[in-house]
Amino acid sequence: MGEDNYFDLRPTLALKEPGNGEGSSLDLNGFYAMHPAMGKLHDLFQSGGLAVVQATGLTSDSHSHFDSQNLMDRGIVTQKNVNDGWLNRHLTSLEGDDSVFHAVGLHDALPRNLSGVYPAISMNSLEDFGLNAGPGLERKLENTLSALYSQDSLLDVEASKALAAMAELRSADPGQYEPQNGASYPQTEFGQHFRELGQLIRADLGLKTASLSLHGWDHHDNEASLLPAILTELSDTLDAFVTDMGVDMNRITVVTMSEFGRRAYENSSAGFDHGYGSFMLALGGGVLGGQVYGDWPGLAPEKLVFTGDLDITTDYRIVLAELLGKRFGQTDIATVFPDLAPAAELGLFVS
Repeated sequence: MGEDNYFDLRPTLALKEPGNGEGSSLDLNGFYAMHPAMGKLHDLFQSGGLAVVQATGLTSDSHSHFDSQNLMDRGIVTQKNVNDGWLNRHLTSLEGDDSVFHAVGLHDALPRNLSGVYPAISMNSLEDFGLNAGPGLERKLENTLSALYSQDSLLDVEASKALAAMAELRSADPGQYEPQNGASYPQTEFGQHFRELGQLIRADLGLKTASLSLHGWDHHDNEASLLPAILTELSDTLDAFVTDMGVDMNRITVVTMSEFGRRAYENSSAGFDHGYGSFMLALGGGVLGGQVYGDWPGLAPEKLVFTGDLDITTDYRIVLAELLGKRFGQTDIATVFPDLAPAAELGLFVS
């Protein structure tokens, strides 16, 4: 909001300046502002619980959702022979046991960032994690399968792990834990996934890291009517999670990221095409909130990159490397992010 070029690039879709009547943007620090649909996250920022990193992202020239997401999940830009995920490499490098619920993806399938040597598990919901055969028949099937896969082959070992995980989750019964402190999660898949994440944490199954996704940001047209709902969903879900976890947020850190941002200028369809520079949010334990981090590259024509994109001044992995080092004791950043060039930390996190 503090740069006139923003309003020149978005003559019909620019947000209103803070204090400019109904629907005005929400001031952060006099230069940046949030969309009015993100009121709850704005409150969290104002109270020091949320930090923003701007002009950050994947430093690849790809504008493909699939290629960019793939690179971001692997934590690389140039080394094409790295096939496992950065979160999996982080967990593999740490000493300790490997409980199956240490790494969980709340997705339809295991996300790429958790794929690799370290055992990780994925589920679309807590309720669906099982044989789905009804209580009586399910136990009989488990006993039959346990007897069937009781040898030493890889298939037998992995089948036994899966059956043990089902039994462990059933015994812990995370569904018994209701949201606390008056938290109310949105009745959406993303909202309910965060609700279940809270239940997994309370069930004390040894969870170390979790991956969740919120889809639906690709607004090439009709942005003004489509964006508010998903921004509200993001804002309300994260706020509900913080409320639900209460003092436990001191040991939980949440970071958001996207495979790329949107083009700086609006298109002829009242939307924005694929861009480059984006932003990240960080909240929870160890986050020095109430600040916007990173260098602003500017929106003047000569400052834009490619065909009109915001530039990146902070590789997203610099943020993650600081997070892993200060919050989770990671000392081998070169293994987690093998082609990341050394760079100064932003000072976003504390141990």
